[in-house]
Amino acid sequence: YDAIASDAVESPRKPNVEKIASIETPDPQTVVVTFTEVKCDGLGDLGLGLLPSHLYADDFSDIMDNELNESPAVSAGPFVFQSWTRDDNVIITRNDNYFLGAPYMDGMIYKIIPDPGAQLSALQSGEISVMGLQPAQVASVENDPNFNLFHANDDGYDYIGLNLANPENPQPGRDEDGNLVEQDPHPILSDLNVRKAIAHSLDYDAIIEQVYLGQGYQIASNVLPAIPWAHDPSIAPYDYDPEMAAQLLEEAGWVDSDGDGVREKDGQTLTLSLLTNAGNRTRENLGVLAQDQLNSIGFDIQFEAIDFGTLVGQLLGQTYDMVIIGWTGLGSDPNDDAFWSTKYDTPDSGFNFVSYQNPEIDQLLEDGLNVPGCSEEERAPIYQQIQQTIHDDVPYVFISGGVGNTAYTKDWAGVDPGEWLFYWNVEQWSLSQ
Repeated sequence: YDAIASDAVESPRKPNVEKIASIETPDPQTVVVTFTEVKCDGLGDLGLGLLPSHLYADDFSDIMDNELNESPAVSAGPFVFQSWTRDDNVIITRNDNYFLGAPYMDGMIYKIIPDPGAQLSALQSGEISVMGLQPAQVASVENDPNFNLFHANDDGYDYIGLNLANPENPQPGRDEDGNLVEQDPHPILSDLNVRKAIAHSLDYDAIIEQVYLGQGYQIASNVLPAIPWAHDPSIAPYDYDPEMAAQLLEEAGWVDSDGDGVREKDGQTLTLSLLTNAGNRTRENLGVLAQDQLNSIGFDIQFEAIDFGTLVGQLLGQTYDMVIIGWTGLGSDPNDDAFWSTKYDTPDSGFNFVSYQNPEIDQLLEDGLNVPGCSEEERAPIYQQIQQTIHDDVPYVFISGGVGNTAYTKDWAGVDPGEWLFYWNVEQWSLSQ
């Protein structure tokens, strides 16, 4: 926590620690966390992994290259680290001191298999016992008597992020004094009509059926139905309306004056890059379909699937136009200020990498976290207003709520998957043979 809070470390997790005043350990089994003010999602912030501070430099200068990063010596979980063979596997072994009791199994081997097809082959051959399935893989195992299939809506979603600022001139959302920094606008995507045209250009029913193979559901904004007290079901998702999309583009001045199928404005073509992470077949397929649908109304979309590390560098650096990506592990609290607040519009480290700036949203996000007593009844209208505003401003084109499919072999007993955490009771797993 001290490392993340330090100016010496650039981390997108700074929102998790900025209101922690102190952490004390009065005895070996007690941790006391004091916040600077009310923070209604404070418990969620405490879910970050811990590092043994006495084994790192006091100034955090070794935070990136300390040998413990590749061979951690401390664990509070059911297993402890044994070894990592780069590009092959990670081995963990039973933690006999685990507070819920030592696990039944001796350990686990996490196989590193980048290709999804090779992962499925490894599952079917018995080389591995558990894997998360992409939608296209579900049919291969759902009727196989050797496997159990766990299916549940998870706490995440896929979206197309639209960079609202000029990717050639990334700037922080606020200066050192906390004042709003007006962004150099994106030459195309800063126009709300263009963003709404993108939202209306996509055939969401076709996407859910053809890309997600029915393993998804369209969402309208940023709070999922899994948080019913905060989710606003009255907000209607954008519908597929290519005629409306074309009208919005024409109102914004984008017309196809030479008949080549690509719209222009002031000598500039309606050309945008669209990126996603290579190897994720679902997102790759979405990119191909989105490119086709957007190009059909006059965009010139340049779609490319690139290495995930390279993609993250461009996202955090804010040097891209559009991206197909997703959030997972959002949890049970609706606060997601790290995605929308100008405080976290920080090139190279912030999760507001679409450079979304809306002072009203900044204030609402603060209000939602600071409700006295954290009453759901009082917080709900705040988050419903946030959802409506995000929906109207279109910094994201929301595509699909997450649906998780995990296959595991039937020779395991005690497996009781949780909707948001498949391995939550892993210490109780055992081979039934």
